[in-house]
Amino acid sequence: MSIFKDLSWYTLCQIFVQGAAFFSAIIVTRYLGPTNLGLYGFVQNYVSTAFTVIAGVDFYFTWKIAKSNDFFKDVQKCMGYKFVLYILFSVAGALGAWIVLPHDVALMVTIMILPIFLQSLNAFSFYAMATNRAKVVAITYIITSSVLLLLKVGLVYLQAPLYAFIIVATIDLVLSGIILTIYFTRMPEWRGIFSTIQLPSFVQSISFLYSIRLSIIALVCWQLLQRIDQLILPTFSNAYTLGIYVAAVKIAEVPNFLAGILSAALVSRMAYVAVNHDDQSRRRLKTMMFSYLGVGTAIALGIIMFAPLAIHILYGARFTESIPVLQAYALSIPGMYMNYFFLGMYGARDRQQYQVWIFGVAVLVNIIFIYFLTPIYGLVGTAFATAIAYSVSALGFFLSLDNTKYHETK
Repeated sequence: MSIFKDLSWYTLCQIFVQGAAFFSAIIVTRYLGPTNLGLYGFVQNYVSTAFTVIAGVDFYFTWKIAKSNDFFKDVQKCMGYKFVLYILFSVAGALGAWIVLPHDVALMVTIMILPIFLQSLNAFSFYAMATNRAKVVAITYIITSSVLLLLKVGLVYLQAPLYAFIIVATIDLVLSGIILTIYFTRMPEWRGIFSTIQLPSFVQSISFLYSIRLSIIALVCWQLLQRIDQLILPTFSNAYTLGIYVAAVKIAEVPNFLAGILSAALVSRMAYVAVNHDDQSRRRLKTMMFSYLGVGTAIALGIIMFAPLAIHILYGARFTESIPVLQAYALSIPGMYMNYFFLGMYGARDRQQYQVWIFGVAVLVNIIFIYFLTPIYGLVGTAFATAIAYSVSALGFFLSLDNTKYHETK
């Protein structure tokens, strides 16, 4: 019953959040048009890629805090390391942007990177999930999505420039962490968290990254797998073409919130099923796995059928070229869902070396097929390449799930 209660809050939260994000995406897409949308999407993907290492740190602390015996100490440790690492990668990301990108794009990247160190406050979200505070998390994200939707609608109404939307995208990255920090620091047990925090040195932070290198590399490969198509496409296309592709991807990514709901609700419970190999645990594992696959397949079929209607209603005639791209990209959804499942399962089993190899191979497959299929089939070929890559990684995880050597070691 506790699981269903948490799922209900996470589901309510994600329905609202994804609905608000989808509605704002339609408004912003119509307002910006293909060219500005392409630039907007590129800046967000560049920043996300620049901080993929932090995703590995998040993954490590998610499970550490979930199994913690001292929440105060581990949340504080998470904040300290993330703060220092965000500063380090912010400088590197901004310098890289000014070296390799046009100055106007580099300026947008810098605007988005400057306050991102505040995202270290999202350590409280790991604590909230670990202690099954689904209601707190849900209300926080509902408030955040409401504020962001109002801001974007306001910018469109005021006919604001692209730079204003970049600022709002930055607020999106840090607002939930700020709200959760305000909520928890009202409690006596958390009030001294900042006054007693000890920030690690850069050397200590680098040593820490090395100690969890497999988790980081695995998450970097996973993040690259999700974005490599949008990072490679600009190398042999233009902003208009990228905008057509991004518009299709935004629709296809909306249903992924269901996978996120399950992952968030099961963080504190998946470890039991993952590390135990009795018959009941195996049955639960199979049930979860096929549930992910079934939901992903059903969503993919629905998108393929209704893609023309969705594009015309949501984006208008300017994005007609996105229809076949969306239909092809929808084929990646079942593989995406399976990867979400295996990401949590392998993380709970501490099998990061498998994640590194499987995601790494999938990224390489994606790159090869993008350069092979895109010149022949255009953007549809790019979408097919992504679907193939997700399927390859899901198949690799499935075949390695009951690895005999792993069980013998355990």
